[in-house]
Amino acid sequence: MKRLAVYIILVAASIYIALIYRNEAFLNIFYGSLVIIIPLALLNIINICSMEIFINLPQDVVQAGRKIPVEIIINNRWLLPTGRIETRIKSINSYSGRKEVTKFYGSAGGHSSIVLKCYYLAKKPGNIEFSIKRIWSCDYLGILKLPVLKYNKYKQSVVVMPELYEVPVYKENSLYGDVHEEEALQDNFIEPDIGESSGTRQYIPGDSFKNIHWKLSAKSGELMTRQRYNGVLCIPVFFICEGNIEGTNKKTSFIQAVLSISSSLVFNACPHYICWYDREKGDIIRYLVEQEKDLYKAMQGCTIIIQAKNNNDTDINLIRNVYKDKYHGQESDTYLAFNTNFELFVNNSKIVQYNYKSLKESLSSVEIQL
Repeated sequence: MKRLAVYIILVAASIYIALIYRNEAFLNIFYGSLVIIIPLALLNIINICSMEIFINLPQDVVQAGRKIPVEIIINNRWLLPTGRIETRIKSINSYSGRKEVTKFYGSAGGHSSIVLKCYYLAKKPGNIEFSIKRIWSCDYLGILKLPVLKYNKYKQSVVVMPELYEVPVYKENSLYGDVHEEEALQDNFIEPDIGESSGTRQYIPGDSFKNIHWKLSAKSGELMTRQRYNGVLCIPVFFICEGNIEGTNKKTSFIQAVLSISSSLVFNACPHYICWYDREKGDIIRYLVEQEKDLYKAMQGCTIIIQAKNNNDTDINLIRNVYKDKYHGQESDTYLAFNTNFELFVNNSKIVQYNYKSLKESLSSVEIQL
């Protein structure tokens, strides 16, 4: 815009001087300026029609405080190079609702493709959605900036994980068998009979073919592996009680607490379900967490929970009863429950209320016994 303003001022000054002082030199400058701008505008329009622009996120998960790489791919099918391309990337954090627009600049040569590697600092945890908001194309002199109307509007997301803290966990018995143990050892495991699709997951290279659920695989169109349990009918269930959370710092601490407890269970070889009650659907949402990577989906669920506008936490007994009805749970099942007051329950007993202002020390102060 600055260059365009300067150009307009110079053109106006040249025609003004030419008319006032009847100076042919300034009149020629005026005509020359018009002659130059027309081909520049035409070339810019051709470039715009010959470009393909889209974004790519090479990483699905990053830790808070790290930079998210964002690739802007510019494909130029025209034989001449493009002018400067201004790409505005919009980002929205799903849990804080914060929106940002970042400008990136680049250009591509004739008949070439270029990848601009840009970086976005992920300050807060959450699910951050990226998309192209607008693209501008400048001519070779940077005078005219025209909008690019055709570009990929597909949205991509990155999960920003908070820093996870260690929580002491003690379990009396082995709750779960290693899915990658030797076949001879896997033959000793018992699968609970709680429904055709219960206790199954997608096949992972290295799983024993003896554990493949062929009937369910045929229905789903992909290989499904039976979960193997070590004489235990169920694995622990971790209930998250949704409620109203005020303040960004407290929301961050809530996510950190939930994921720290879950990751500590995984670290101690204790796979579990993370569950919460969806008020809109009137149904239980659950994720099976066996490995740390399974926390990424749970992370997205946590962002939904903390956006709730309820005054009170969802009642633990309500969640448990709905869960029992849907998944045929037993009274003897082990469960944990965590609410937005940072209170942790194991079965029917409250064992601790964490201090979200000093969460790291608070999480390590009490051992979870299963």
